[in-house]
Amino acid sequence: MRSGLLGGWRTPQHRDGLALVLSSGLTSGLGLLFWIMAARLYDSATVGVNSTVLSAMTLLGTAAQLNLGNALLRFVPVAGRNTRALVVGCYAAAVAAATLAGAVFALGASWWAPELHAVFGGSELVAFFTFSTPVWAMFVMQDYVLPAIKKATLVPVENLVFSVLKIVFLGGAAALGMWIGLAVAWVAATAVIVLVVTVYLARVLPRADAAGVAPAVTARDVASFVRADYAGTVFLLAAVFGLPLAVLARLGPEAAAVYGIAWQIAYALYLVVNGMGQSLVAHVAADPHRLEAARRGMLHKAMALLVPAVLVIAVAAHPLLSLFGPHYADEGSLLLVLLVLSAIPNAITWSAVWAARVRRDGRVLFGLPAAVTTAVIAGSWFLMPVMGVAGTGVAWLGAQGVAAAGVLLVRAARGGGH
Repeated sequence: MRSGLLGGWRTPQHRDGLALVLSSGLTSGLGLLFWIMAARLYDSATVGVNSTVLSAMTLLGTAAQLNLGNALLRFVPVAGRNTRALVVGCYAAAVAAATLAGAVFALGASWWAPELHAVFGGSELVAFFTFSTPVWAMFVMQDYVLPAIKKATLVPVENLVFSVLKIVFLGGAAALGMWIGLAVAWVAATAVIVLVVTVYLARVLPRADAAGVAPAVTARDVASFVRADYAGTVFLLAAVFGLPLAVLARLGPEAAAVYGIAWQIAYALYLVVNGMGQSLVAHVAADPHRLEAARRGMLHKAMALLVPAVLVIAVAAHPLLSLFGPHYADEGSLLLVLLVLSAIPNAITWSAVWAARVRRDGRVLFGLPAAVTTAVIAGSWFLMPVMGVAGTGVAWLGAQGVAAAGVLLVRAARGGGH
């Protein structure tokens, strides 16, 4: 039985999926150290403001890459000699969109993020967002390109170096007395990694004259795939990265700091199914007949990793948050328990979304993320005045639980099929 379990992990799909999960685990573990240092080096209000500006930047950068990362994951395995042109074109579109998005957000921050505008200042926000947003968009995309070219095992190395650089730069920024040191350290580390990986990709991507008989992947193919997938992902990103802005507006910077720390921990568990899903698409895109068996295997492996981790973190929530300080433990323990529990139904929901990316099923790609996000944001907004920051955890768990139940019911009605 043991050899069968190990054999399952040795299959290319699960091996690469495990590499991507390991990457997320390394990033999250060292990210935890980054935020512990931040909580010890800066007061909670400063942590709250910095974490919120980083959430806004990552929201914009991830959204502005137009889901072209998923498109690369879906089409690079079948692009053949057109791979380099596909990657360069997608990068160029994402960088242009991200630069515009960052500039627009910063220029209008006095209207839609007055707290950030008041703290940072207008010109400083413009400089920060117009540089950091396209850099983050490239960072997001490269984590899809590497698995797509079957180099998923490099992703943990990339993210390990990124996480270490963040910590080193944070220590330097604090020593220099930079109150925006968290944001500066994060962006500087991102820029270094983007530069290194871009040079690597320029060396390894096949050129147009390389051997290959695969048909060209057209712009229409990419646009058709991205349309529904992007619309659904924008909804999801609004919940994942935009909710801290709602917490800041509703409850203030100290509550935003508590939510930001708890979400960093819980989101690491959300990334388990993300890593397994990326590998699913990369390995099944050229052979979609294997999809249903591959999806079941992906979900089983994800649950094998998730359930023990959720139980450990839920039991240890208070002492874990105590590492950041008593304020975080007292105010955030219940929130953390609720958030990590929501990662279990999220695995069911997102296994359906990743399978829909292979099938290019726009109804699922848009409908599931839109429904979950609407429920999370609306539920959080109405529950926060009553329950405090824990209301966001109730909203996440409730929305994910209902969505997962819906997925299971639909699958049962179809006899376990697509």
